[in-house]
Amino acid sequence: MRGVQFNRTAGMAGRRQAARVRLALPGKIILVTGHQPCQLDDLSQSGACVTVAGTPPPVGDDLVLLVNGVEAFGTVVWRRDSSFGLSFEQQMAIDDVVRLRAFHDHYQMLEQQERRRNARDFVQGRRV
Repeated sequence: MRGVQFNRTAGMAGRRQAARVRLALPGKIILVTGHQPCQLDDLSQSGACVTVAGTPPPVGDDLVLLVNGVEAFGTVVWRRDSSFGLSFEQQMAIDDVVRLRAFHDHYQMLEQQERRRNARDFVQGRRV
């Protein structure tokens, strides 16, 4: 796949266990207390950075991350403002990481097309 490169040694420096890909995908987190929408900001085989609209779950909480049909069970390991880090219980398959990156690329293109369509409709007086 073009545009996606994984440096398998990059994760060895610092605290990273695996290379990360930057994303901006809508998803959902499922907790014992309920579920809420979220945005997946970055992803690796070992974890993710997630943003929610409100207060993130407490450190130590277990949850399921669901993005475009891919599920991952993990534990909250840090939180800052409305973002939190998730460490997966089992390493995510590299195919799922690559599939989500490809979905991100396609999703971004669709979002851009929608913004252009909305701007064109606004300029032409079709939307207020």
